[in-house]
Amino acid sequence: MLTRVRDLDERVNTGAVVEWQSPMGSRYRWERRTRRAGVESGPGSGHWLWLDARPADLRAARRAVLEHINLEEL
Repeated sequence: MLTRVRDLDERVNTGAVVEWQSPMGSRYRWERRTRRAGVESGPGSGHWLWLDARPADLRAARRAVLEHINLEEL
């Protein structure tokens, strides 16, 4: 179980897009323009399944991703 937001493994941060990788290998993404957070549908697919939450900022996106990882993967 991940307990702190800073435990997320950040892989990409362009300012417009931030991506993380979970301990199980799933990739997560937040897009600033659309304010959506999602998980990749399959390894390397580039297709994102958007989470119900629409985080307004990066901080909220990190919390939403952390919660999803803890509920779905760990």
